[in-house]
Amino acid sequence: MNLWILPVILLIYLIVKRYDIAARIGHIRHSKGDSPGAVKAFKTADKIGKMSWQNRLSYGYLLLRAGEINEANKVLTLISMQAPTKKTEIKLRAKSMLALVMWKRGELSEAIETLENVFENYKNTIMYQSLGLMYIQKGDKGRALEFALEAYEYNDNDKIIVDNLAEAYVLNDDFEKAKEAYEKLFTMEPHFPEAFFGYGKLLIKLDEKEKGLELVKQSLDKPFTFLSTITREQVENYLMSINI
Repeated sequence: MNLWILPVILLIYLIVKRYDIAARIGHIRHSKGDSPGAVKAFKTADKIGKMSWQNRLSYGYLLLRAGEINEANKVLTLISMQAPTKKTEIKLRAKSMLALVMWKRGELSEAIETLENVFENYKNTIMYQSLGLMYIQKGDKGRALEFALEAYEYNDNDKIIVDNLAEAYVLNDDFEKAKEAYEKLFTMEPHFPEAFFGYGKLLIKLDEKEKGLELVKQSLDKPFTFLSTITREQVENYLMSINI
């Protein structure tokens, strides 16, 4: 084989597969915690076109997580409507993410209805996380706790499911069981701010003020995203409001 043929073949491959390469870069940047860089890489892949349905789904999620809600809605809607029938799981996952778009737009009832419809045909840990969270956000005490217990039975090693259970107990004023759930959660080393904020507030309520205050403060060191159920400002306002 002539020596010039291999570089030419490589160049052709890079041109043809450049959308896939851009998407791979997006995945790598996301794994390293570079969310803006990941979104930028996926936007490049999207402009080139021909991304796989799985990569489009990842792109939609990253857009949602970054707060680019209108773009996320476009990408996820396209997937849910145009992905081939054989891509059933991809379509259902897109619909479940569209429910999060509804939630962030203030359409909580619609988000719950969408998730419930998906849940009938698609049950996994992420679905238990999302739907459980929506019941808590709605303040539906009975359904929130019932579903949180079902989710815990399904997967008691998932941090978000355990956090949802703790929050559901708090919602139902069962503070001792909530504390037990948070104690288990913290043996699992959670990294999201809701866990620290929720547990800290509970301990303050239970008169363990020093430890509780420290946990609330620690929540400010955790990564907040558009999908977080609390904001940094809410935590800061809470700290300013309490008299300890």
